[in-house]
Amino acid sequence: MNRSGILVGFSLIAACAFAGDGTTTNESEAVQREKLFQRALKEMREEQSREPSNSILRSLNWDTPGGREVFNQMVVHPSFGYRWDEVPAPTMTGSNAMAAIDSFIATNGWDMQKDGYVCCVLGPDRSKLVRGLPWTVIHDREFPAVTHNGILYVWFSGFHHDSDGVAYNPKTNEFAKGMNYKPIGEHWYVWAEVDDPLQKHIQVYEGTKN
Repeated sequence: MNRSGILVGFSLIAACAFAGDGTTTNESEAVQREKLFQRALKEMREEQSREPSNSILRSLNWDTPGGREVFNQMVVHPSFGYRWDEVPAPTMTGSNAMAAIDSFIATNGWDMQKDGYVCCVLGPDRSKLVRGLPWTVIHDREFPAVTHNGILYVWFSGFHHDSDGVAYNPKTNEFAKGMNYKPIGEHWYVWAEVDDPLQKHIQVYEGTKN
């Protein structure tokens, strides 16, 4: 299934699902992922029961091969949970924790995307793959990333207007428009695009309160 095939499921369930807490566990990733999936089923069924007249919610069925595939593509790692804003703080520290990120920025600069369309498909895609994010569980994985106005944006999941990920903003520069964002530590933020103009924005910079 390509990204366009998971768009509807992503935009609906991201609003009503849940996330992990980033705590350390001895359970395998497969076990953690299964527990998260079972909670996803529970949360979706509860949401459907609360809004029985919502035909879109009523039509969703996670307990299918297709539903499970959507879930697997959206969850970066079960310890990162499910919602865009519940990614844990970086788990790696020390002089080598940011080596790959510093190298990426040194190579590509702080303004790869100059037109302001950081996430929207209306803008030309200048992203490149980055490896070595300072989270142990995903340190060896690659993700699309782009810099704009002194901020590094990294994509975790989503399509078109429903993207989310993490951002590195060491100088507390102004984020691109149309985003939710909040700090999680070490100048890193979680972010998500805001597709609904009526949705309440969550826009918190490091050192400030919501």
